Amino acid sequence: MPKLQPIPVLFLCLVIALLVLNTSQFLTSLQHLKRIDATGMPDRQIKIALMLEGPTYDQGWNSSALESLIELQKTHSFLLDIASNLDPDQIANVAKDYASSGYDLIFGHGVIFSQPFSEVAPYYPETRFVSFNGEAPHLNQTTIRYDMWPAGYLVGRLAARMSNSNKVGYIIIDKPTEYDQLSGFTKAVKETSPSAEVIVGKIQDFNDITGATAAARDMIAKGVDVIYTTGDSLNLAVITEAQRADIYAIGYIADQRYIAPDHVLASMIQDVQQCYRTVVQQFTSGDLPAGTVTYGLKEGVNRLSGFGPMVPQAVRDEIKRDLERLINQR
Repeated sequence: MPKLQPIPVLFLCLVIALLVLNTSQFLTSLQHLKRIDATGMPDRQIKIALMLEGPTYDQGWNSSALESLIELQKTHSFLLDIASNLDPDQIANVAKDYASSGYDLIFGHGVIFSQPFSEVAPYYPETRFVSFNGEAPHLNQTTIRYDMWPAGYLVGRLAARMSNSNKVGYIIIDKPTEYDQLSGFTKAVKETSPSAEVIVGKIQDFNDITGATAAARDMIAKGVDVIYTTGDSLNLAVITEAQRADIYAIGYIADQRYIAPDHVLASMIQDVQQCYRTVVQQFTSGDLPAGTVTYGLKEGVNRLSGFGPMVPQAVRDEIKRDLERLINQR
């Protein structure tokens, strides 16, 4: 009977090492699967796309979205790509390109993205599509809506209190989602000063600077001495016209008092960063609801900025009381 040879020590060490390595890989894979099961998200760097109708430098709606995601990158470390100045007929194809390239979350920063997203979403069930003020019929869609009636009411009260001519202006983008805020604005103006006149200038696009400028000049010629502008990049032009005419304006989206400190009464801020923070956190934890999500004054997503130096303390106190009442009753 032949004598058995002892297993070389080096070979034995190699076998043990392979067993340890395989066990380690198995445990890592198991942990990875648990994370996917718990959050719905793979354990890899998330890819987020931001789609904008206008420019990234409008000092308002579009730039606030970009700034929000850049700030969130510091804590969430996701990959980010931006497509700006998109025409309506480009949106569906750009969304398809992002989804087919493995993007996990696609933001369409406005109502114009809702319908194209609804067309594309069924073909890319692993991608979440988020738009604003539109519809979200599919399970991988979310639309963010702002509760704008209370915001309009608050600004209408301020406009009416600060008007000497009893004529206030409202520049609105002529889209269905924009009229709730005008309704709140008009109600507050009439409650504050029943004889006051609300002159409305309608334009078709959030970035129609030419149309908004013409509307502002027309209002000023009719005696308006307070203008509320509710667009994106066009707000700067309207505030500039108010400054030239030595009347007051109320800013929108961002705190725009810095544009003309002696002419901007306040700004109705849509805290886009708070909104994006909530959506990204919910998405990464697997808790982002499908369908419609509503934010407003109560959630702090809509809020009034500080006041310009021309606003009397009595008016400030009245607006603050209105704010508390609106928050408590919504």
